[in-house]
Amino acid sequence: MASLAGGFDDIGTVAGLDAFPVPLLTLDMDGIVRGANAAWVHAMKATRPGVPFERDVHPEDRARWQTLLRQARAGYDGARGGGVRGRLRLLHPSGDLRWFDCTVARAGVSYCVALADATQAQRREAALEARLRGALGLLDGMPGLLYRGRNNRSWTMEIVSAGCEALTGYPPEWFVDSHEHSFSQLILPDYADYVWYGVQEALAARAAFELRYCIRGADTRVKAVLEKGVGIYSEGGEVLGIEGAIFEVRDSAP
Repeated sequence: MASLAGGFDDIGTVAGLDAFPVPLLTLDMDGIVRGANAAWVHAMKATRPGVPFERDVHPEDRARWQTLLRQARAGYDGARGGGVRGRLRLLHPSGDLRWFDCTVARAGVSYCVALADATQAQRREAALEARLRGALGLLDGMPGLLYRGRNNRSWTMEIVSAGCEALTGYPPEWFVDSHEHSFSQLILPDYADYVWYGVQEALAARAAFELRYCIRGADTRVKAVLEKGVGIYSEGGEVLGIEGAIFEVRDSAP
């Protein structure tokens, strides 16, 4: 494969891009590789001019790659620039899988592709996800609703244990990172300010909070609950979120 440093007159490629540390490629409108810089050749240890870029993409990610091409083609705006982005697995000639964050932009009658190696980041994310699944398995065996969430009026949840279904009537997926559903919708209006300001006062003092209030579950039945939680803080003291547990209180009203 020729280097971009030499230029590609047939598709108007700008010369001199071998100095860029990230892999850069130019493709024709059929997705055929027409040129690449030295970083791409170094990353993939192969030079194959005139073949579809898709051949380097893992078979399970080829549909995603075609979607990126379609989006780049449909969103072409020469004045605006930009591009579409996605993470793809590429097949290294050695047999290894490499993850790349891929940006595709249309430039006239060709595509420009920039790739940032995300292999180590993907492995770290996979390891973290595995640890999180293990922690959730432990949490799911405990009674009540255990959570980690954001400190906002909606009480947006990031992690919710399986016990939430017994408490609220809703599965964990109903709450997690949802813009449509939130735990705040379950809190009776008379308690909304009490819960909000109770948590904010505790966070300001960097103290644990304990609140009793009422919620209305999926079956419309009102339940008294007890919530205990703490703030999550950055090294600089910024509130990153909250975590805690919510249990039904059967013996007394809040």
